[in-house]
Amino acid sequence: MAQTFPWPVTDDELVLNRTLENVVAAYGDAGPLEEAWLREAAANLIIEAYNQGVRDEDVLVHHALRTLRRGRPGI
Repeated sequence: MAQTFPWPVTDDELVLNRTLENVVAAYGDAGPLEEAWLREAAANLIIEAYNQGVRDEDVLVHHALRTLRRGRPGI
């Protein structure tokens, strides 16, 4: 399902949004509280990697999932 926004967004913003959605989708069985925590932790990890120069969506997803599975959420 394509997501639309009521405001103009850049390609980078779309990559960040899709990356976050893909990470959350990988944990599809998370309850509402776990999903809220997961979104916050994943968003922090994604932004951290993005600020270090990573721009590829697949690499961002892999980085966030790998770090979450290691138990180092980076919050």
